[in-house]
Amino acid sequence: MVHKIKILKFIILFVLMLGMVIFSFTAKGKVETNLIKTILPSSIINSTNIVPMADKSSSIIKVVFEADNVENLDNTKSEFLSSIDKNVFDVTNPDVSKLLDKYLSNPSNFLSDNNRQLLKAKKFDEIYTKSLENLYNPTGIQLTPIDQDPYLLLDDFILSHKKVSEGNSYFDGKYYDFLNIKLKDKQGLSPDLSNKKIAEIVNLQKIFSNKNSQIYLAGTPIHSYYTSRKSMVSINIICLLSTLLIIFLTYFYFKSVKMLIPIALSIIFGMLSGFCVSRLWFDNFQIVTMVFSTTLIGIGIDYSYHYCFAKNKDKQFVKNLFMSLITTIIPFILLYLTNIELLKQISVYTVFSLCAIYLFILVFYPCFELKKPQKSLNFQPKVYKIAFLILVIAGLVGLYKVHFNNSLTALYTPSKSLLKSEKLYNKVAGNTSDNSQFITVTGESIEEVLKNEEHVTDELYKNNIEYVSLSKFVPSKVRQKENFDLVKDLYRKNLDAYPDILSNSQKSKLKNQTFRFVDFDLGEYPYLSEFLLPNKTSFVVAYTDKDLRFLPKNIQIVNIKQDVEKYMKSYSKTLLKIFPIVIILLTLIFIGIYKFKKGIKLLLPPLFGTFMSLGLTCLFGIELNLFSVIALFMILGFTIDYSIFRANSEKQTEDAIFVSCLTTTVSFLLLSFSGFKLLSSISLVLFWGILTSYISGYILFLSKQDKSMVQSTYEEI
Repeated sequence: MVHKIKILKFIILFVLMLGMVIFSFTAKGKVETNLIKTILPSSIINSTNIVPMADKSSSIIKVVFEADNVENLDNTKSEFLSSIDKNVFDVTNPDVSKLLDKYLSNPSNFLSDNNRQLLKAKKFDEIYTKSLENLYNPTGIQLTPIDQDPYLLLDDFILSHKKVSEGNSYFDGKYYDFLNIKLKDKQGLSPDLSNKKIAEIVNLQKIFSNKNSQIYLAGTPIHSYYTSRKSMVSINIICLLSTLLIIFLTYFYFKSVKMLIPIALSIIFGMLSGFCVSRLWFDNFQIVTMVFSTTLIGIGIDYSYHYCFAKNKDKQFVKNLFMSLITTIIPFILLYLTNIELLKQISVYTVFSLCAIYLFILVFYPCFELKKPQKSLNFQPKVYKIAFLILVIAGLVGLYKVHFNNSLTALYTPSKSLLKSEKLYNKVAGNTSDNSQFITVTGESIEEVLKNEEHVTDELYKNNIEYVSLSKFVPSKVRQKENFDLVKDLYRKNLDAYPDILSNSQKSKLKNQTFRFVDFDLGEYPYLSEFLLPNKTSFVVAYTDKDLRFLPKNIQIVNIKQDVEKYMKSYSKTLLKIFPIVIILLTLIFIGIYKFKKGIKLLLPPLFGTFMSLGLTCLFGIELNLFSVIALFMILGFTIDYSIFRANSEKQTEDAIFVSCLTTTVSFLLLSFSGFKLLSSISLVLFWGILTSYISGYILFLSKQDKSMVQSTYEEI
């Protein structure tokens, strides 16, 4: 009968895990990879244009071509373009030559910002002098016939786009050109597929770079590619080392590695459960939440080893395990009460994962024929006291260096080569600032959007701020008419002084020309369409970090970096306010169950660990951030079970706690060397917090009699 029950349980386990695996791959909704959506609250996401702007900027790959001469430059660029996958990538740079026919149909409608201001100020002589210099310049290029545009105003208008369009540059003895390529449907590609396609671009860079020409890559997708590749390599190494440690410890204690089977199954079962519930709970599952799944490895092993080391699986053990679960998930439940999507998902994922591991231990572990531990370690209290003293001194010194930095740059440090590429791109593209701000403009129609844009760009020009916008290429009907009238006024008052290369009839024709509106079908020009957002909204890119509050009030300024950092700082303050509430709640629970003195004693090591983790982390010059604060909740939840199990008098408990602590801290220590800054920063805080909590708990809980007991071997085995 017992054998049949075991078989039935294994069948149920197999069906459950298979079902969860199938659901994980077929569930509706998508796995969200946008860090902006992870950090910002849904109310802000829905009411602002931050996410659409972030999506646009995060899909652009910036390419810079460098060569010794123009021929090599053009050849390298042509070969590169012909080799990219046109089904995945679009070239998004403005090609003004495609718009030239439109401009030539009525050249008087188009004026550069500079010429427009000169004409409005009636500075006709400056226009006249400049046009003659350009006209008689032997190296100059004339785009329009003299009888249609004698002052070469259209040429100047087109040249004013040089800052944002393709065109050769020459400096430092090299020729440069650039372009932008965009993932056509970034959201439609899985992270793996996106990385594969970006890897193809990186490979093309290597193929076409030689001693005569070089290709530099920049942009968010390139940074993401190198970061994820570096992170995956380091995480794989870390996982391998952590697994070897677990295998070694398991064999050391049990003289067998069969114990790894239920441990692995319990962790996988917990992760699948958390993932499936999260997919059902939320429309989009944040990929960052998966990062925190690594923390479940330690707690899963924790429960498993406590089960195996416990001599009696009686009510006391079940009570300890249950109390450990409840006190661990309480901090995470409170995280759900915040208005932060990331924290809500971490809360749901962690709570249901831990509950699943807990149920797995109680229901399925009895089905495995697990060996009892064959060895015990001799713990030396003196060593713990010395380590405790060192950690306390170091932690107190580090507390003087505690500093919070919730900037995005603190979460990511690009390599020197990528920084060089970014700076080179800005130089070649003519961006006067490494920073950019987005200004979104709305209207009832495209014409109104263009008019509203022009009010904004006029102010930017007055303040000497470089910009790029839709209206820079496609003036509104009102602006075209204004330009036409300004040019016609120039012709009436200054054209007679023009050299005799124009006949009187040609001059008369120019003076008496009539206005014709030049209409543009934006669908024919993919680059121009990129400036449009949903709901009849467009955006202007201002290359500056100046305060733009001088702009009209009916616009929205989107500074992605500043906005995200503002919310990260706000969330950090919110969590620090919630943390005392968590402590008070846990204190009341522990006092209610274990009485006042013992309840306080149980909480001291976890609290000490959270407090000292900040000082020990900052001792090494590492700045704290939002995710460091999240780590405090995790330390509190993960280390309380050490105290709970120490409250039980079984002498085998200390070995179980030691193994749990060792596997968890080593994993987090190794993860702190990960190339993924977000993961490494939170891992270091967790490492110090769990280590100090374990050591302080050992010293606090073990009496002299207890210490002699844990130094002995298991005589009963």
